[in-house]
Amino acid sequence: MPIDSQHNSAFTIFDTEYRLKRYPEKHSKELRAWDTADAYLLNTVYPMLPELKKLCILNDQFGALSMPLAEFSPVCYGDSWMSREATTLNYQLNNILTPLTFEENLDVLTSHHQPPDCVIGRVPKSIDQLIYILNRLNHWLDDQTLLILAGMDKHLSRGQYEQLERHFGPAQYLPGVKKSRLWQARCDKSVTSSIPEHKDTVIPEYQLALTAHPNVFSRSKLDIGSRFFLTNLSRVPARDKVADMACGNGVLGLAYLRLNPNAHMIFCDESFQAVASTQVNLKRNVPRASASVYADDGLKQVEPASLDLVLCNPPFHQQHTVSTDIAYSMFKDAHRALGVGGELWIVANRHLRYHIGLKKIFGNCTSEVGHRKFCILRSVKS
Repeated sequence: MPIDSQHNSAFTIFDTEYRLKRYPEKHSKELRAWDTADAYLLNTVYPMLPELKKLCILNDQFGALSMPLAEFSPVCYGDSWMSREATTLNYQLNNILTPLTFEENLDVLTSHHQPPDCVIGRVPKSIDQLIYILNRLNHWLDDQTLLILAGMDKHLSRGQYEQLERHFGPAQYLPGVKKSRLWQARCDKSVTSSIPEHKDTVIPEYQLALTAHPNVFSRSKLDIGSRFFLTNLSRVPARDKVADMACGNGVLGLAYLRLNPNAHMIFCDESFQAVASTQVNLKRNVPRASASVYADDGLKQVEPASLDLVLCNPPFHQQHTVSTDIAYSMFKDAHRALGVGGELWIVANRHLRYHIGLKKIFGNCTSEVGHRKFCILRSVKS
């Protein structure tokens, strides 16, 4: 089926045009909410549809896979709050009345739903997440169930492909189309693989023992930015109402609670696995702390002027897209959520030059400490 490229929101598949918007919509307006890998995958599965009774969709980024297949009532799985929100909004935009069935937990998916006849989806960015998904699918699906995964060539690797046969079953490449690729595999129940679903990190200076699920950022070891922030965390003032925005496994907020045990901490991240990891780490390390943990886009669910302090190690990726737009959206959320005199403290790569945007949002920004690669920036709501 031809692709309509006249404007970014138009996606034509199965002779139907859909309007597709990214989430957040204001970010990267030049980018489409779909690509040729989505179209290639849909066109490949189209001839199979009359024979399929149950379908599962993995890692649909903005609804490009779910919307054209909505009439088949697929069950969808993904680890992104933003992707779920994008798909929900695009369903509404296109007047699709079929309810969206979205599971944010792979264990819930595989224990509460009957095995489908076919599974399709996008190859996840994290190889640990890919292995985790393949392992779970192999246990859930019937023998010889078909799995088809799509991706753009520039985002795929031989190492990812090799995991299919190692953790799921016999696999093959399908021919490339417009710089996109499909991998096809059949479930082989004789495949046996044992994987550690959690990885642990110890932060001795804060007496923290942390765990992380497969899709959590820098789960194998503490990333350099967070390490630098922790080294200088004593500079951050003691406050009552605090948020760890884009919390990952919760390391910054938990360390802050070690220094300020009477603070109330909000942990939020758009990754459901990050939220689950933080919940585990909160109970393991500071079980008596006053805290709440939930999935969110920045601090959208926080009441205006309700916080005294926000900590953040901001992300600059959405799936494979590199962008500072998400970080700036978070900074605006922090400004709205902070009361007068409230402070935002971030750790960032120097080359991202966040101080320029922070000065526009807050009217001020100071570099509290830095070295050749990272700096810790502070802005105060006046």
